[in-house]
Amino acid sequence: MLLTGSSSAQPIVLLDAYYNNETKKDASGKEVHWHYAWDDFSDGGFGLLAKIFTKQGAALKTAYNAPSKNELKAASIYIIVDPDHVKDNPSPHYMNTKEADIISMWVKKGGTLLMMANDSLNCDLEHFNILANKFGISFTKESINMVKGVNYEMGNVVPIKGNKIFSDGLKIFMKDVSALTIGKGVEAIAGNGEKNIVAYTRYGKGHVIAIGDPWLYNEYIDNRKLPASFQNTKAAEELVAALINFSTQNK
Repeated sequence: MLLTGSSSAQPIVLLDAYYNNETKKDASGKEVHWHYAWDDFSDGGFGLLAKIFTKQGAALKTAYNAPSKNELKAASIYIIVDPDHVKDNPSPHYMNTKEADIISMWVKKGGTLLMMANDSLNCDLEHFNILANKFGISFTKESINMVKGVNYEMGNVVPIKGNKIFSDGLKIFMKDVSALTIGKGVEAIAGNGEKNIVAYTRYGKGHVIAIGDPWLYNEYIDNRKLPASFQNTKAAEELVAALINFSTQNK
């Protein structure tokens, strides 16, 4: 596991590296975890997101095994991103009913869960939905915001006015997204004007946010590629603030 310096007052953010378990060889030939990892500052890493969390007072941890009651008990926020299928990993760890029950019970007792998927060609949606469906949310195989080349406006995402997470009028970029369907009691947070992309719900004492894309990786968080009109960094800061705020409720 990777854990930044922490105290009992800090919310602990647990990032999954079990369902998303992509590896590559480093310079020494050793297999290392990468892609959506806290310490990865390549385009596909979460290094910049990690800085936003720590700046807002969180401690960071990575889980390389299936979720357990004990490990989740110590976490305030649990993040699962882009779970593998065989394209990503020849031996993927698929979500199952037993593990979904453990996670949902943790949420019910007051945990805060962030689920970020991907379009169906790049993510295991079928098994991920075992968990998502418990909260009245489904990641669909309908892929939207399929951006062609540098036509970035095709990836525009707009927050629903008065939502619980993002500022009104914020301009967010998400590319190649799984559209969400949501059930009764689930709130639409943001979309592309036609389809839901971000949703929120309470579950027992806890909170769940579902997003159809792993959009907060380094490539699209600091405008290193995006036009300046997009506000992904501000959106990331607001999402992190919401997650931390949710996690401190009922504590």
